[in-house]
Amino acid sequence: MILRNAFVLRNWKSNIEKVDIKIDNGKIIKIDKNLKDNEDEEFDLDNKLIIPGLVNTHTHAAMSILRGIAEDLPFNQWLFENIIPLEEKLNEDIVYFASMLSMMEMSKNGIVAFCDMYMFEDSVAQAVKDFGMKALLTRGLVSEEDKIEKSRLKEALSLFEKWHGIDNRIFVGLGPHAPYTCSLEALKEIGKLSRKLKIPVTMHLFENKWEKEQFSLSQILSSGIADYHFLAVHCVHLDDNDIKMLKDFNVFISHNPTSNLKLGNGIAPIQKMIENGLTVALGTDGPASNNSIDILFEARIASLLQKKDNPQNLDINQMLKMLTINGYRSLNIEGGEIKEGFPADITIINLKNPSFYPIENMKKHIIHSKVDVFATMVNGKFTYYNGTFPTIDEKEVYRKFSSFYRKVIGTEN
Repeated sequence: MILRNAFVLRNWKSNIEKVDIKIDNGKIIKIDKNLKDNEDEEFDLDNKLIIPGLVNTHTHAAMSILRGIAEDLPFNQWLFENIIPLEEKLNEDIVYFASMLSMMEMSKNGIVAFCDMYMFEDSVAQAVKDFGMKALLTRGLVSEEDKIEKSRLKEALSLFEKWHGIDNRIFVGLGPHAPYTCSLEALKEIGKLSRKLKIPVTMHLFENKWEKEQFSLSQILSSGIADYHFLAVHCVHLDDNDIKMLKDFNVFISHNPTSNLKLGNGIAPIQKMIENGLTVALGTDGPASNNSIDILFEARIASLLQKKDNPQNLDINQMLKMLTINGYRSLNIEGGEIKEGFPADITIINLKNPSFYPIENMKKHIIHSKVDVFATMVNGKFTYYNGTFPTIDEKEVYRKFSSFYRKVIGTEN
């Protein structure tokens, strides 16, 4: 296909230009003005802006089934008293349709790829395959008697064997839940597996003050979980020494500002991390602790929080970098630019929107104004297009999800 007449932002640091994009076999194969090929399907994208696809580096997609259930609560009460008891009621089918609903929301918000940590991850993988997004999937792991709990480890390894690399869209990593649920010995096992299989590790890290008080970062890193590729989530309570320590490892930070604020955990020192050379990307966390899966909203919140001391912190280019190429790097997959030879993962923004005028400043509006996503494409196929979801039966997802929700909360007739 050829995408015509759109404005194009090739990458986070480039200027916007008017060019056509030719796509074949899921790749961007030509970017130029006035491309012609009579055999191609053409899309006239006048009054549209094409940008690299957006990435959500941390979520629990199926937790959309728990959205709005536990509000205005501190972290411990939210998680241990409300969420975990309800999670006992989940099953493969519920997780499939709840994940599908979350991908609808993500795709409508311009997200092309995400990192997931949850249970029944085989169902998440099937939902990703059916919907058409990209994902790094991890089965949440905990320890039992200082070892990785056996049934979860078996699920994680089975997930890797069945799904890793499928369609060049689905990838599998290892997901130790947190230092307070995974012993040091279990983390050593996970680090060893990560190096052996050459797959990323992602883990909630220092999300809470009490976590920082109980665990030493140097000890956690000594386990080897950051030796190959470590996506550290939240990192709200890293101090200056911790940040300097992380520089010596292959670490990527997933910053989840809304969830951090909503659960009363605080504001992560993102500016310091970037100044120390760490790669920072953005995540939404699950829809039970954030309620929305809107990565552009996270970008604006993240920027504003860091500007409280200096308005030059987290400028437009830095935020676009976090949303795109840093997201891809964090998930250990190729992409993040509109570039010949790269995957055709793109977000298309509607410029016929009062929030985007004057359009001469459209690049700046992406972060600090209200964005109207017109379409989202993954590997050359639309997952969202002008209010529709071409790959799925939208009505069936809503119907199944609503039925399962009543079952989970106990109001099913």
